[in-house]
Amino acid sequence: MDSLALEAFVGNWPSLGIMAIFLIINTLVSRGHLSKLFKGKGKTVVELMRRMEKIEGGFVPGLDEALARIDGKLDALTEGVCEMERRLNHVDKSALMGIIYNPAIHVVDRLRAFVCYLKLDGNGLVLEYAVTTLVAPHREDWIRAQQENRMKIYCEREKYEARIAEIDRRTKS
Repeated sequence: MDSLALEAFVGNWPSLGIMAIFLIINTLVSRGHLSKLFKGKGKTVVELMRRMEKIEGGFVPGLDEALARIDGKLDALTEGVCEMERRLNHVDKSALMGIIYNPAIHVVDRLRAFVCYLKLDGNGLVLEYAVTTLVAPHREDWIRAQQENRMKIYCEREKYEARIAEIDRRTKS
């Protein structure tokens, strides 16, 4: 080191101490003594520093593969749940159709079943039957059945609301 460089540290003890520690560590690393001191499971300081650089750069060995496996399992699980939900909705719609068409069941219960049927994206001939046989003659019960229902809507909300608006338009006196 140049003597002019050392003159900058004269009288500045903390800086001189830091420079001395740096020189000692540099000497130990260059002679290989420090790698023996930090040897763990056969890893040298250079290997440890390479690993730290990889981790700091956002790369953790094996993490990408583990995340890809977890993502694949979640996709398979989600597909299974969607398929099961679709099948259950079909079974629910079939049961609700039985309630809607059954004249032995009270009208209010049939109207409640019809609201649920619509929320499960039901339509077609059941819709026509329910509007003419249940909703039109029992308008007040129809309004109450809609207000009391807390079931989740399984079809597009706009589609459901459009059907309700169409039924209301057709049954207004």
